[in-house]
Amino acid sequence: MRSDGRVAAWIAERGASLGTAEFSAAFDAYLCTLPWARAGIRWQGLPHRTLALDAGVPDEAVVAWARRTPVAAHSHVLIIDSARESGVICPFEDGLRDFELLTDRPDLFLCGVDLVDGVPRPVHPHFIERKSFHTLTARLDG
Repeated sequence: MRSDGRVAAWIAERGASLGTAEFSAAFDAYLCTLPWARAGIRWQGLPHRTLALDAGVPDEAVVAWARRTPVAAHSHVLIIDSARESGVICPFEDGLRDFELLTDRPDLFLCGVDLVDGVPRPVHPHFIERKSFHTLTARLDG
């Protein structure tokens, strides 16, 4: 994740938090159990839904698209762009609206998170991949 002041301010404003590097590593370990093609998930054979992030796609359209995925069953999401760095845990809608602010890397993953007595519990099979800044793809059968 970016480490500039904008992200710190966003985290404070949104009631978000940094997840641990262990959360990122565990999510990455789950992702590594899936079929891969080059630097991303090989979606052939996996039920999924894709959204093209063409210029001008409004944030609300991204949120509406994500509401039709299993990630929407969770109040929060964990957003990671590295297996070795802390990700961000934030409310579902904030994460889907503002993920572009959080990282300048072309690829990222996010998964649903349930808060159980205030403790985050990531649900790895409910995830979305952003690929090369151009597409979001959500797994539908997780």
